[in-house]
Amino acid sequence: MSNIENDYLKKIIGKQTNVLFQFALSSENAIEFNYLDGAVFDIFELSVQEIKMNPKLVIVDFLHPDDSIHFKNSIFRAYNQLGKFEIDYRIILPSQKIKWLRVSAVTEKSNVDGVIFYGTISDISSIKEKEEDFKIFEARSQFANLASGIGVWDWDMVTNKVFYSNQSLKILELEDSDFDLIDNPERWDNLVHPDDRESYFSNINLHFEGKTPYYETCHRILCNGKYKWILDRGKVISRDANGKPLRIIGTHTDVSAQKEKEEKLKDTLQLVNEQKNKLLNFAYIVSHNLKNHTSNLSLLLHTFDNNLLTINELMPNIKIISKELDCTIENLVELVSIQNNSEYKSENLVVSNYLSTVFRILRDQIIKNNILIVNTVSKDFKVNFIPAYLESILLNLTTNAIKYSRKSEQSKIEFYIEHKDDYKVLCVKDNGLGIDLIKYKDLVFGMYKTFHKHLDSTGIGLHITKNQIESMGGKIEVESKVNEGSIFKVYFK
Repeated sequence: MSNIENDYLKKIIGKQTNVLFQFALSSENAIEFNYLDGAVFDIFELSVQEIKMNPKLVIVDFLHPDDSIHFKNSIFRAYNQLGKFEIDYRIILPSQKIKWLRVSAVTEKSNVDGVIFYGTISDISSIKEKEEDFKIFEARSQFANLASGIGVWDWDMVTNKVFYSNQSLKILELEDSDFDLIDNPERWDNLVHPDDRESYFSNINLHFEGKTPYYETCHRILCNGKYKWILDRGKVISRDANGKPLRIIGTHTDVSAQKEKEEKLKDTLQLVNEQKNKLLNFAYIVSHNLKNHTSNLSLLLHTFDNNLLTINELMPNIKIISKELDCTIENLVELVSIQNNSEYKSENLVVSNYLSTVFRILRDQIIKNNILIVNTVSKDFKVNFIPAYLESILLNLTTNAIKYSRKSEQSKIEFYIEHKDDYKVLCVKDNGLGIDLIKYKDLVFGMYKTFHKHLDSTGIGLHITKNQIESMGGKIEVESKVNEGSIFKVYFK
């Protein structure tokens, strides 16, 4: 080649923004640059001579930690397969500046030892920045389009900086001057309501670990001195070679108004359910309590029609039934008044007095079924309760004990008191048919659940009784064995 041709070649290479190279990689991994020209210093901040003296600098030492394994795998693959060596990777220069480089080379077997690589190295940092900016812009646009006016945020976890859209700043009640919050994402973690932090951290960590395709949580956050409900969504758009998140983009929406409506709806539903239970209670009390009085009256008149009672014997009994019926109606009227005032009006009640009333109401049934009543409840035993509820509970438990008595032996119902923890416990024990608790344990107090083939069984009595007791802060339990009897224990708070 003539001197003129050499001059032309040098001028052409001198105008190049790339680096032209040829280096040999031996079987012992020794590196030697045989040729190096072009924009060497512009790319590596080193002279050709410095690189030739220490080739390991640009091949190994300058490699970005996150790209090191990928680079080495690629160069050894080309070495072993004598294929193309093409890769985009980052280097960290002596000035700590990070550059993206693109190597495009071919390989051939060396005449001596190893493989020769020859090709070009280009600085593609500006291209990568544009790609990254476009990627971020595209992700932001996708979220913005999806959110349609909802605040957009972008957290660069490498620099720990967060971008907030104008709508986002408005939702969070931030100003551009609030650098402490804008530049410190971790501070937002401390502003999350204590009751919401567990689900907040759990949801975002599941996404960071790659276990969920995106992150979503609804939580309260302290904004300008008051808590707001925020619907927060996000997605990691960039991870390093080990899967660690590098950038996450998301949206958040102020859903405080929606949450307030949900709470109002929840309160309304609770009120409706309470009113429904009160109505169910009242309907049961009316039907159950009045039914006993009408049954007694019917039985009395039937006895009179069969000439088993004289008119002089009939009238005193009718007066007794009338008095008890009047008392029951008074309790029901009082209960209606209580319901209309939307509050329970309990009184300090002597339980033995109510038991006496129940025994009088059920007198004919007790005699007819030959029931032995054993009552050891003292007159000092008092409970704070609604009168109509207490009468209904005692009537139901006693009626059931009579209804499910065994005809084969003397039937007995015992009433006695126990004390357990902070409760006064009224026990109603019978020796009747009993309940198979192994089979029906979880159904005893269920709605419309019956356990014996009895014509008068409706399956609602014990459910209502439980509801009445629990509404006053108490509870009810049962112990029972088939053909041995049952003990119902009413816990008064």
